[in-house]
Amino acid sequence: MASYHHGNLRESLLAEARRQLEKDGIDKLSLRALARAVGVSQTAPYRHFPDKNALLVALATNGFSELRQYLIARAEASPDLDAALVEVGLAYVDFAKRNTALYKLMFGPALANKELCPELYESAESCIKELQALIQLKISTPESDETLWYITINAAALIKGHTGMILEGIDNCHPDTGEDFDLSKALRVFLSMLP
Repeated sequence: MASYHHGNLRESLLAEARRQLEKDGIDKLSLRALARAVGVSQTAPYRHFPDKNALLVALATNGFSELRQYLIARAEASPDLDAALVEVGLAYVDFAKRNTALYKLMFGPALANKELCPELYESAESCIKELQALIQLKISTPESDETLWYITINAAALIKGHTGMILEGIDNCHPDTGEDFDLSKALRVFLSMLP
């Protein structure tokens, strides 16, 4: 049984919740099980999370924050803007593959109404804003330009769609050559079509 030090129960609960989410899935996650796992009373988690939904919101909010930092790190390590845009797409897929249950929580139906939770909504939006900022540099347009929003949403949909297919194990071989799908190549093709 894990123990915690006074003052970090919330973090201990979130760490254990993430571990249980990845191991057992969202349906088996419970505040009582978390209390047992971290060695506290059954009521202690409720001081930090009034219900399971509040716990899920906190997990997803942290997940978006982690994803954003991962996207930024990969973009900043890139030699140029086009490489940064490709790396953001690849980083997104890598994050989803490494944190599949968390990714499915972040983008799944359990938290579909993110706008009802401002902190979660802002955390989720921060990821798309990172992508949008890079695209804005690429196409040299003001942030208010409607085209920028449409290109950003299309880029996000492309990445999210491929991520879903990869997580579902859908074979994406080229129909003529039989080569495995190359996401970085697909992203470069998308970038070549930008204005």
